[in-house]
Amino acid sequence: MTRDPRLDALAASDLSSAAILAALIGMLGAKGTLADQEVREIYEQALFLLESHQGNEPEVQPIYEAAREIIEAQLR
Repeated sequence: MTRDPRLDALAASDLSSAAILAALIGMLGAKGTLADQEVREIYEQALFLLESHQGNEPEVQPIYEAAREIIEAQLR
């Protein structure tokens, strides 16, 4: 089975977006633009959005679970 190159492009796009967003949140926190509690609230809201939009498709549940684990790591 040949790998669909569109999947690699999609994964790369999502990964770069996530890295940029994480860097932005980190920089805003480091500069004092966002308080530590506000940074935490951003990650908590992201978890809420994932949980409320994940749906019931079993084949995508591992993806949502992995995404939640990544965000939860930021809250520790």
